[in-house]
Amino acid sequence: MTTLKLLIALLLIFLSITLSKASSPSLLPSPETSSVFMSSFATATLLYPLDLLRSLSMTSPGTAVPKLVGDFYKDFGAKGFISQGLAPEVSRATVMRGVKFALYPRLHRKLFKKEASEGTTKTKIIAAAATSVPEVLLIMPLEVSKILLTTDTGNKFGNSMVKALRETSSREYMTGWVGVQYRQMSWGCGYFASIGPWRKLVDRVVGGEEGEGVAFKSLTSGFAAGVTGAILNTPGDTVRSVVMKRNLVQKIPASFFPVAREIIKEKGVGSLYAGFGAKAAHLGGGGALMALLTPMAREICEEKWGKGKKE
Repeated sequence: MTTLKLLIALLLIFLSITLSKASSPSLLPSPETSSVFMSSFATATLLYPLDLLRSLSMTSPGTAVPKLVGDFYKDFGAKGFISQGLAPEVSRATVMRGVKFALYPRLHRKLFKKEASEGTTKTKIIAAAATSVPEVLLIMPLEVSKILLTTDTGNKFGNSMVKALRETSSREYMTGWVGVQYRQMSWGCGYFASIGPWRKLVDRVVGGEEGEGVAFKSLTSGFAAGVTGAILNTPGDTVRSVVMKRNLVQKIPASFFPVAREIIKEKGVGSLYAGFGAKAAHLGGGGALMALLTPMAREICEEKWGKGKKE
């Protein structure tokens, strides 16, 4: 568990550097950071069923979704759809989105001396790509435990994330790293680079006075940006899912690029978009909920801790 403890320590360090400004020290994370993690947890919980469907489709590209769902039901029953792998998925998605959405604006300010909203497409892509590196290092053990639990037909781990990680070697924690890095980087770049233009388009189409229909506009533009990211990251995520399933479950050595070539050769390029419908709904929904919930949570946090914590 040494690697897991190290990653937890990294997360705590991340939280410590996202505290309020030095001029107003606090033992609590800033409203900006807290609101992001609150929104991330709510989003992860609400979208778990969609993520499960996406995961099933991607670990078996080319297999019909009804068959995948039927097989999963036979193995885990109806409650499996809301419980099997729930803990690692909610943990993974909360950390993933929390780090991404909290660190991205800070890195943009640090690298380019301006707010992300004032950046160019190039600066947003660079900041998003840089953000994905610590994000991936933190979520890798959770990615591994998620795969192990959603394929644990023999109930070896008793649906316990802790037991799955305890019985996994430190080396295996990084299984599929290339694919996860590709997935997180491409989605972040696509989302943050496109949400501004999508919001401007929605504003023009919907019209109305400034401040009107904010919730609808945030949901719509966030969903569109999330789907944009999904278009970019689905091929790599499909390959990543197969690589992790083979290495962790089937115990067959596999790596990213050979598996990609194999899938394309045997099932065609289109199979790289296995489960895209569920993935687009999942990531689009995630982008929409984060765009809607984060400002709302930020307002609550600022009211609770005072405007002095505002960054």
